[in-house]
Amino acid sequence: MTVLRFIVVDGLDGCGKNTHAHRIAELLSSRGNVVTLVSHPSQRRMGRLSKRALEGSGPCARLFATVFYTADVIVSVIRMRRQREGTVIFVRYLLGAAYLPTALASHGYAMFRRLLPFPDLALFIDIEPSVALKRIEARDSAREMFENIGELERRRAIAVRLTAADHWVRVDNTEDGDRAFREVERVLASRGML
Repeated sequence: MTVLRFIVVDGLDGCGKNTHAHRIAELLSSRGNVVTLVSHPSQRRMGRLSKRALEGSGPCARLFATVFYTADVIVSVIRMRRQREGTVIFVRYLLGAAYLPTALASHGYAMFRRLLPFPDLALFIDIEPSVALKRIEARDSAREMFENIGELERRRAIAVRLTAADHWVRVDNTEDGDRAFREVERVLASRGML
């Protein structure tokens, strides 16, 4: 019998999503698992358009970022459904809804939650917004529209609310070091994924 496992690593910009996802992929691969890792926005056309819009500003850029991001995620889900076995890891997925206008975030999340498959493991990598901003500022890349302290605080509050009402596992990554990943490993083991 073949099994396809689906893991999501989500959270604020600068929280360590990609780092955790890559470490999970390496850990699972070292144990003989076939792993596919997709980070959204991806390098596909819709992902590149979403990324470009995120580096803009204003309501049009925000709308385009949302539309292209959603299309990018849907393409990933379609591709994932063609796989028969292994582990698929998505970086950024349902919590993209936290970046919708505040009044729409809960509705957007509920809609995406009904339409898209929920992962076998949903990790919310949580972080204090001020720490996230310091990590973002240390990067050598263009800033995105949500990468300022006010937006990070607003988006975190929404993400905390959205994940509290569902089957998310919260991992605090505010402190540098291996403590957060040891918690991720413990969760993977408890779910029979190691």
